[in-house]
Amino acid sequence: MIHINNFIDRIKFFESRNSKDFIIPLEEAKNLHNDITKLLLLVHEVKTQADKKTPTLDDVDGGNW
Repeated sequence: MIHINNFIDRIKFFESRNSKDFIIPLEEAKNLHNDITKLLLLVHEVKTQADKKTPTLDDVDGGNW
């Protein structure tokens, strides 16, 4: 996720100089896109695994209550 960190650092740099525009080369944009995609896939995987571990209640009754 190094490209995400680089992007954040560059944003901070340009903000500190009160820049109104920020342009990055296409290669950097592609690398950032790849990192974001990997991150989203990881989040989806973790969520899917968490959903599998969460018990579901299909039938609920009052029992002997």
